[in-house]
Amino acid sequence: MFPRPHSLHLTEMSVWYCGFIFRNKNTGTHAILHPVSLNPPSREFGWRDPELPEVIQMLQHQFPSVQSNAAAYLQHLCFGDNKIKAEIRRQGGIQLLVDLLDHRMSEVHRSACGALRNLVYGKANDENKVALKNCGGIPALVRLLRKTGDVEIRELVTGVLWNLSSCDALKMPIIQDALAVLTNSVIIPHSNWDSSPNHHDDRKLHLHTSQVLRNATGCLSDMCRLSTVISKLLYPHTLRNVSSAGEEARRRMRECDGLTDALLYVIQTSLGSSEIDMPQMHVMDTDIIKAQWGRKHKTVENCVCILRNLSYRLAAETSHGQQVGLEELDGLLCDANGRDGESSGCWGNREYSNWDGVGPFPDTAEPPKGVQMLWHPTIVKPYLTLLSECSNPDTLEGAAGALQNLAAGSWKWSVYIRAAVRKDKGLPILVELLRIDNDKVVCAVATALRNMALDIRNKELIVQAVNLSPTNIKETQRMAILEEPCNTGLLDCAVISAGVVSLLEDMFQ
Repeated sequence: MFPRPHSLHLTEMSVWYCGFIFRNKNTGTHAILHPVSLNPPSREFGWRDPELPEVIQMLQHQFPSVQSNAAAYLQHLCFGDNKIKAEIRRQGGIQLLVDLLDHRMSEVHRSACGALRNLVYGKANDENKVALKNCGGIPALVRLLRKTGDVEIRELVTGVLWNLSSCDALKMPIIQDALAVLTNSVIIPHSNWDSSPNHHDDRKLHLHTSQVLRNATGCLSDMCRLSTVISKLLYPHTLRNVSSAGEEARRRMRECDGLTDALLYVIQTSLGSSEIDMPQMHVMDTDIIKAQWGRKHKTVENCVCILRNLSYRLAAETSHGQQVGLEELDGLLCDANGRDGESSGCWGNREYSNWDGVGPFPDTAEPPKGVQMLWHPTIVKPYLTLLSECSNPDTLEGAAGALQNLAAGSWKWSVYIRAAVRKDKGLPILVELLRIDNDKVVCAVATALRNMALDIRNKELIVQAVNLSPTNIKETQRMAILEEPCNTGLLDCAVISAGVVSLLEDMFQ
């Protein structure tokens, strides 16, 4: 979900001196007032709509009011019209709008950002997105975000960046140019993580409703998204072709100071409140109230999805994981005789593998911080709380996907995560979500359960909690695909249902 384009709601009449373009307060339309010869020497004035080249040319006018109104008119003109958007690009309008981002007047910034946000909205306008990047648009947006204190302009700038982030070719340029500013100027201050403890709760909740925070987290969520097909998400051990840009983006985000802390803080401070979900609205509720609720739950959703993506392949992509040798990793699940390490003892014969979810966490002399928070067992409880309290399918899928990533493989922290989920009574929560009427959530939950079942005691508890035989589970999944249409498409639905059946069969072997 990206910031949608906006059409202008014009409430005033403003005159553009050169070209005499008027905005009519009654109709919200623009027109050019020009002399029309009737009976010389008398002259009267008539109206005509401005031509697109005229409006684009006025972006270079010497008067800021003319430039601002020209940009505002382009925003209005290209609303929902991809042909006009392409024509504006062909006539050089994007370059001129980018140039206005360095203007001295905030009103010009506001109109230029509004026009750019509409021009780059939607997958059909990827050419516009690339054109904006080639015009130096990303650094210009970052400069504006860094220097402006105007809330509306900051919302518009982050909205443009969010729309740009859906284009694969622009993910790394945005990471390179905008990650630090988005983190330090938006996410950390608006999350209220790194602030004085004297701040009141009402201020914290107000910051969490910020449209700027919603846009910034939405942008970063797209930055580290996995570039893989759904079928490969069903089988983590077969994932081999994740793009190098995706891995590099995740690495940079993990290393960004304060980002992980702030994202997790947003989630933790939202638990137990209405921020994690969109409440049921009555007819009398206003659009403003609905918008505020939408910002809250969408921000939490974005934060969860970022953390899920950053939790992917932690053992392989982080220095902490790479310090563990392959032999040591294999030894956690298999002893010298080839037996299952978890069935031959608590966690095999390794020195650090004797933690059973009881007592202090091993290998943690100090509280985790930064990237360490991604894999530390304390992160399990917030995810489980979301899974038990939230009804937003995207948030549920993100939280289950994070646990799926963390519990995969034989890294020592994956072993600890599996024990922590059992300790915090998370297995029944996951099993219950298998009954939810959402294919993607069920897929993520089933894959997480399969990873949890690498622990033999988890496997026994999962089988007890399911309360259905493998045959009945398989039949339930088959009936779901045959009787009801799938929201994710026929191919995806077939892959998801077949995958869930396979995953559940694994647990009952």
